[in-house]
Amino acid sequence: MIDALIDRADAFSERWNNVISVFSVAWFVATCADYAGFIKLPGEFPLSEWVGFVPVVLWNAGWWGLPIPGSKRAGPSARTWKT
Repeated sequence: MIDALIDRADAFSERWNNVISVFSVAWFVATCADYAGFIKLPGEFPLSEWVGFVPVVLWNAGWWGLPIPGSKRAGPSARTWKT
């Protein structure tokens, strides 16, 4: 069961890699600019100021640290499970 979930997450991250990466960078830049006071995000935006800074840092650490290097460094044979 967990193997199927991991395979789905891996396939999703490979298929949407560029979109997720652009979204991650845009979210990080907007949140940092809001936190620094360069821009002011609308109050309706759920993740503004400090409340948005922590999740974006954690998201980018996870996204850029886990699926990206693992998929780029390892070849297709390393991503297949041998049971």
